[in-house]
Amino acid sequence: MEAKIQKHEAFEAEVQAHSRTIANLDKTGIDMIQHGHYASDVIKKRLEQLHALWDQLLFKLKDKGKKLGQALKLLQFIRQCDEVLYWIRDKESFVTIEDMGMDLEHVEVLQRKFDDFLKELSNHQYRIVEIEEAARKLVEDGHEETDQIYKKRDEVNEAWHRLSTLAATRKENLYGAHQVQRFNRDADETLSWIGEKESALTSDDFGRDLNNVQALQRKHEGTERDLAALEGKMGQLEKETERLLETHPERKDVILAKMDEARRAWNALRDAAQGRKEGLNKSYALQRFLADYRDLVSWMNDMKAIIAADELAKDVAGAEALLEAHQEHKGEIDAREDSFNQTADAGQKLLDERVGEGEDVKGKLEQLAKEKAGLLALWEERRILYEQCMDLQLFYRDTDQAENWMAKQEAFLANQDLGDSLDSVESLIKKHEDFEKSLNAQEEKINALDEFATKLIQGQHYEAPKVAERRQALLDRRRRLTQRAMERAARLAESYKRQQFDRDCDEMVSWMTEKLKTARDDSYLDPTNIRGKLQKHINFEQELKANKNRLDDIKKTGEEIIDSGHYAADHVRDRLREVDGLWAELVDASARKGAKLREAGDEQQFNRNVEDVELWLSELEGQVASEDFGKDLVSVQNLQKKMNLIENDYSAHNDRIDGIRQTAAAFDKDEHFNAPVILRKQEALQSRYAALRDPLERRKRKLGDSLQGNQLFRDIEDELAWIREKEQVAASTNRGRDLIGVQNLIKKQQALIAEIANHESQIEAVAKAAEEMVQQGHFLAPEIRDKLAQLRDSWRALKNKAEKRRLELNDSLQAHQYLADANEAETWMAEKEPIVGSGDYGKDEDSAEALLKKHRALVSDMEAFKGTIEELRRQAGQCKYQEQPVGQLGRDVVLALYDYQEKSPREVSMKKGDVLTLLNASNKDW
Repeated sequence: MEAKIQKHEAFEAEVQAHSRTIANLDKTGIDMIQHGHYASDVIKKRLEQLHALWDQLLFKLKDKGKKLGQALKLLQFIRQCDEVLYWIRDKESFVTIEDMGMDLEHVEVLQRKFDDFLKELSNHQYRIVEIEEAARKLVEDGHEETDQIYKKRDEVNEAWHRLSTLAATRKENLYGAHQVQRFNRDADETLSWIGEKESALTSDDFGRDLNNVQALQRKHEGTERDLAALEGKMGQLEKETERLLETHPERKDVILAKMDEARRAWNALRDAAQGRKEGLNKSYALQRFLADYRDLVSWMNDMKAIIAADELAKDVAGAEALLEAHQEHKGEIDAREDSFNQTADAGQKLLDERVGEGEDVKGKLEQLAKEKAGLLALWEERRILYEQCMDLQLFYRDTDQAENWMAKQEAFLANQDLGDSLDSVESLIKKHEDFEKSLNAQEEKINALDEFATKLIQGQHYEAPKVAERRQALLDRRRRLTQRAMERAARLAESYKRQQFDRDCDEMVSWMTEKLKTARDDSYLDPTNIRGKLQKHINFEQELKANKNRLDDIKKTGEEIIDSGHYAADHVRDRLREVDGLWAELVDASARKGAKLREAGDEQQFNRNVEDVELWLSELEGQVASEDFGKDLVSVQNLQKKMNLIENDYSAHNDRIDGIRQTAAAFDKDEHFNAPVILRKQEALQSRYAALRDPLERRKRKLGDSLQGNQLFRDIEDELAWIREKEQVAASTNRGRDLIGVQNLIKKQQALIAEIANHESQIEAVAKAAEEMVQQGHFLAPEIRDKLAQLRDSWRALKNKAEKRRLELNDSLQAHQYLADANEAETWMAEKEPIVGSGDYGKDEDSAEALLKKHRALVSDMEAFKGTIEELRRQAGQCKYQEQPVGQLGRDVVLALYDYQEKSPREVSMKKGDVLTLLNASNKDW
């Protein structure tokens, strides 16, 4: 096929090479025909035959090339399909083998090979897609062998599907074989583990002593932990067996046989473990009893030696240590009670179980009970001795402490200091009270020592005579100490009463001295916060009254001390005279200061009234001096209202000014300490009030002038606003779109001019008022002149614009009148044009004569219409606008965007692209 294609390509090249020859022949023949060759017809015919043969050759050549290409593509497609089919048949032999492996490793090897095959199968998927695509393309290209192509494609798809199915089956079989072989391996490993543990559980060695037995028990516990793990493994095997029986029923016998073997081995192993555990427990109980017995007997011998070794103590600490140690021994014995009971119970349990060493166990139990009774008897004997020693040492210690304490208290009572101040006396009394409290507290200890000594003597203590002697000496010393304490307490009470009186006098003197400073100060001269100072003085006087009782108490206490015959009676009399003198001086100074403060309070009230009026005057002066006369009519009117309020306020303050004058005269009459200053303030205030009358009148007149000026400004602004409003109409550039529109605008313009003429008198009236104000010298004259000039300029501009628009509208009217007449002329001529341009000249004499009459009538009409045309020419020459202004005088034109057929007589038919003249724009869509 490739050779045929090469041969065809060579033939195509040969034909292509002859195309130039054909072209040359064609050119030569055409030249001959164009030069008028006598055989032109033959040449032309031959050329046509030649071109027909040449076209046929090219068609056949192209058709053959196409068929050769299709044959080649079909051959390539079949070859590609055969290659894929060969590969599929080769792989089918691989996936159809029955070998599933002899053990787990063999199955895993087969699975790895099969995984490689699956990768290769996946990698060949694209070839199936290529074949499918190639078949589709061949059919789309119109290949003639469509049936063969579909047949080959389906053969490949069926083979591929068959191979995929076999591969899936093989994969599933290998997975099942792998699961079964893994179960067999796990079961064999479990059986091997059971065999290892079984050899360790068949030993007859149960231990020769306690340590050996405990070591064997720990080893057995480790084995039991291994059995627990093995039990979990057996559970997993059971679950795996159930799952494999469901998924692989064909291997049921092999799976159940392997599992039964594992169960038997496991049950045997558990029985052996339980038997070994029971033997070790019995051996442990015996060895534990023997070890505990030896430990208890050894401990009791050591404890007896310790209890009998201690000597009697020489002091309390030693006695306490002996008793504590002896009690610790008892605690240790009690702590061993559980050990004794446990050992006895263990021995009895062994006897009950009838062990081989029963007689030995029984003898050891009896010996253990005998040793325990001897230990308890020794401990009780030594306890009694240690307690008597403890009592004796406690009595000696407490007696020594009491004697030492009384020696210190005797030294305290030897002090003759009664204190030189209240604090020192209080300190001494507190110390003596503490001394008496400690004496009372020690009394209880002495009584307790007496009772304790009596108890020791009556209890036939081995040191009873020495105890009685020391008790008597202690009681005699206590009686002497109590008597001396009572005598010192009485002396301290008298000293405290004197120091307390001195303290009260000193506090009263100090308080009166401090208050005298306050009563004698000149704070009333400072007008600041006089009301507060007066209130403070009232509180001061109330404080004096409140402390009068305190003075009376001091005097009463002093008289009581003097009457009692106190050793310091003269000193008390001197202090009483000192206190009475200071009190009289303080009362007199307080009365004088109160009077001055009340006068200062009256002055302060006067000053406040003056300050209020001065503040009002300052505000009023500022308002009167203001240069603000208003910016507009409203603000000026507001300022006038405010001015009226100010005048009323000024008149209302006249009574207040007179009241201040009368108050100042009263102060001068009563000889106030600050009367000259008060009179000067009143006179200055009176002068300042009177000086405000003239400025008030001047501002009132100025505001009246400002009101007149701002009224004029408002009138001028109203006229300017009216001018601006009319100026917008006068300045309009709209000259009308048609004749009617222009006529309406002219009517409006005439009305505007009339309105302007009527309004001129109002403008002149405003201007006259402004000129009069300027001539009178109004303070706003410069602004009035500027506003008046602006008004006149705006008025002239408005009249000029109105006149200009009137002329423009007249010109527009003339132009639109011409255009309307011209439109009528054009319409007349448009109606006549079809008659003049008609190609109908009559088919016979009658029709020709009728047409001739019509023509003559048309010529007559044209002669008559000639005057109209001349009149239009004259109007055109008179028009100011020699060309049509767009959007003003001319007619708008529109372009038809699509065909339209009229639906009523009022509509117009048109074709797309027609240019139409817009006569009326009443519809906004046009």
